[in-house]
Amino acid sequence: MTLLTTASAPAPERAMDLTLSPVPASRPPLAGTTQTPRKRSSDRANATWAPRSHPDGGRGAGDRARQELRREEERAVRSLARIVALACVEAELGLRPARQLSTWLDLPTYGKMLRRSELAQRIRSAGPAEAAAAPTALGARACPAGDGVYEASATIQMPDRAKAMALRIEKRRGRWKVTALELG
Repeated sequence: MTLLTTASAPAPERAMDLTLSPVPASRPPLAGTTQTPRKRSSDRANATWAPRSHPDGGRGAGDRARQELRREEERAVRSLARIVALACVEAELGLRPARQLSTWLDLPTYGKMLRRSELAQRIRSAGPAEAAAAPTALGARACPAGDGVYEASATIQMPDRAKAMALRIEKRRGRWKVTALELG
């Protein structure tokens, strides 16, 4: 209600009565306190926001980091297996010099692959000359066989057939080397 006042009539004094009513809390206060109660530890364990313990006994960030390093190492080994398998097949077909394999293969394995590429070259030179199509790597798999040791397999697609290769890859002096090789 709006009161209009004029200069001739004084404004009536009105006392305002304010009523304060308390707002209910989510939980009733404890007896003798005005604060809301703190959560008990059992409430925290069941809360949806609370961090949960790992099902394997509380593995921390260190274990997750080691697992991620292991996965990254396995990716690198798979990539190396695919590259080496393709390079070995190319060397056998005469599309790549066999000496390029020395970076990836240890000495006995390199000698074996060098001998194989020389024999393949002799067979090719005895027969009619054919243009060899470039092979492609289809994929590779790797599984750990020990600390710093992996066994891998790779598949190479040739124009007329597919070839499989098995490799043993070891970490030596901080570099991955192929220590055993079987080409099918």
